[in-house]
Amino acid sequence: MNKQNSISVVEQIDRMMQIIALAVFLMAVAYAISVLEFFVSEDVKAVLNISSQVLGIIILLIVIPAFVKFMRMKRKNRESCKEPEGFVIEVFDKATGKAFQFTFIFLIILEFFSGSYLLHLPGEFFVKLIITVTLAVFSLTFFFLNRDWGQAEVEDEFGNRQNP
Repeated sequence: MNKQNSISVVEQIDRMMQIIALAVFLMAVAYAISVLEFFVSEDVKAVLNISSQVLGIIILLIVIPAFVKFMRMKRKNRESCKEPEGFVIEVFDKATGKAFQFTFIFLIILEFFSGSYLLHLPGEFFVKLIITVTLAVFSLTFFFLNRDWGQAEVEDEFGNRQNP
């Protein structure tokens, strides 16, 4: 049996979620580059635009193979993964919630500064900035929550934490 067939459906879904989080981080970097374009000269802006396009291609090269693997899974296996049961899916959901919370707080802070200090910037700047912050917070939170803690703690049936 080859390595691809020995990977469980849940592991495949977890890997796809990790790839999506990586792609979201790269999208945040691409949007950050487009935010920087408002503050640089035309020569630097052209270089930043090319680098943003290269990041877009890298994102596609990362996401498309994962999507194709997911689509190749038998329909029965994909349907069985609709129930959120994996650790990575739980982390993905937590990161989404944290990104929403932080974005809301960021919007309140941005409203304060935009009224008095950032009047000269166009609306496109603010939209790209908000998208950058949301994507970055989501992906960084996902990676923080999903990192390897070395020796994981496990709860027993009484709720006591133990090292395996």
